Amino acid sequence: MSLRKAYAATLQWLRIRRGLSQSDLQKQADQAHISRLEASTTSATVDLTSDLADALGVTPLSFFTLLAAANEGKTPRTALIETLAELQIQGLLDEKLPAEPQKLPPPRQAAAAEKIRAIRELKEAGLSQAEVCKKLGLPSSTVGRMWHADN
Repeated sequence: MSLRKAYAATLQWLRIRRGLSQSDLQKQADQAHISRLEASTTSATVDLTSDLADALGVTPLSFFTLLAAANEGKTPRTALIETLAELQIQGLLDEKLPAEPQKLPPPRQAAAAEKIRAIRELKEAGLSQAEVCKKLGLPSSTVGRMWHADN
């Protein structure tokens, strides 16, 4: 089963189970959009999924659990048990997760900073520019420029 079809089936199943019509969910999305979601001709955003879950009386996590179970042809209990085991094996079960993404430097900037750090460490360890070039596999022009860069 495709994830989009499992989403459609889960949404429709929960809606009917709660005795709601598609138009009862119009605070979250118009009836036509709900119809397209249930026909699996469109996808929902994470935010819309959260809003729909709330309207259907479940948490977003419960909705995603039902979705995953439907997609994999399992019961929600089996899906949760397997998920708990997977997170335990990965060492993620008791991790505190960030609520927002970090602002990361652009990859080229991060790579340049790493080169400068490596060159400085080797310079402080007493290696010559030629030895640093060889050890890091960098051209002498790059090492020379970074060798004399201000801290």
